[in-house]
Amino acid sequence: MALTQNFSFGQKQAQAQKLVLTQGMRQSILVLQLDTIDLAAYLQDLSLGNPLFDVKTRLDAPSVAPAVSESYQTEDTQQSLFNYLLEQVQLTMRKTPLRALVVYLIEQLDPRGYLPVSNEQIKAELGITDVMLADALTLLQRLDPPGVGAHDLQECLLLQAQADEYPVPTGVIAILTDQFANLTAGRLAAIRSALDLTEGQLKAALNYIRTLSADPGLPYNHTATEFVVPDLRVHQVNGKLSMAVIKANQPRLVFAEETYAQLKDSTDSEVQHYLKEKLGEYQSLTYSLARREETLSLIGRELVKSQYALFMQKQKSLAPLLLRDIAQRLQLAESTVSRAINGKYLQTDFGVMLIKAFFSRYSAKDATHSVDQIQTALASLIAKEDKTRPLSDDELVGLLHEQGLNIARRTVAKYRAALQIPVARKRKQGSV
Repeated sequence: MALTQNFSFGQKQAQAQKLVLTQGMRQSILVLQLDTIDLAAYLQDLSLGNPLFDVKTRLDAPSVAPAVSESYQTEDTQQSLFNYLLEQVQLTMRKTPLRALVVYLIEQLDPRGYLPVSNEQIKAELGITDVMLADALTLLQRLDPPGVGAHDLQECLLLQAQADEYPVPTGVIAILTDQFANLTAGRLAAIRSALDLTEGQLKAALNYIRTLSADPGLPYNHTATEFVVPDLRVHQVNGKLSMAVIKANQPRLVFAEETYAQLKDSTDSEVQHYLKEKLGEYQSLTYSLARREETLSLIGRELVKSQYALFMQKQKSLAPLLLRDIAQRLQLAESTVSRAINGKYLQTDFGVMLIKAFFSRYSAKDATHSVDQIQTALASLIAKEDKTRPLSDDELVGLLHEQGLNIARRTVAKYRAALQIPVARKRKQGSV
């Protein structure tokens, strides 16, 4: 039987019984990625269409001042797509010509996350080989959000489907690869015939494709959030560190027992079908919230282990830590770790900070120390120097070597410049 359904790329959601598991998994990824405030708003929107639960959050009672130890914080800036991608590059790739090329490609992206320049233009401008460009594009397109770095809509949707951590419905990859022209033209019967799909398989594939985003960069183009709420807390207790998810800040679902009992007693088959659907949605959300909390807790504990001295305030510099370090220890995908920490805050004894602020790159010449550690040591040496005879970069290299920080003179000069510390002759007391 031919299908006459028109196909369009819209924002409306469609549900299919055969896709409950896959849609639930995708929803779990979204719940993991949202910060506390956006998560509360998302859950409240869903509750409007589901009578089986309400959403309770501390944001419901703004007139009650929160305790100082669990304060709301004003957020001054909104992370751009460029900064989000650049941070992933810095925390997952060592400094190489290939990484520089990936950064160049990020700089070319439009606000939607697309790469508007052709491969031929890039090669002609930079004088690079096909292989090097292909490697850089692969690295870019593996970054979060999925679909970024595509040249067109077809490639954008295909990248998202290929990056899905869970199996996609039968026919999706083939439709996006070989049948895209038929898809955009609404020739569904031709697709079904060409790929030998059943009517149910085709519907499942189309429902899945509708969940993909045509604008992966769109979430990073909205206005700044006025307030942020920390998800994790790390503080000292009797000389030891305690790490926990701040449950009071997390939105929670309250099951409507009375409503459920009333609907359950109905003998109407449509009511029973509706009840089953809404109960499944509630259970899926409950699972996703539990998974979000568990993932944040696991990442937080690994963060404490890596930055123990900093949290104990025994040192002021960060130990080297990359996204892939946490991912490997927890046996998670780097994209999962990236989503989990993006926009999330950690409350410490010395303030509320972005979780991503506790990651630091390894030094290019000293793989055992972070850039932050070396810069902190460098700044400390300069702060203690004799101002009538400030230390030269060569002398700083020797003193850093004595501390076990083996870096070259040019690296000292680079880090000193990054700290906005002038050369020795300009630091000399009395110099103009």
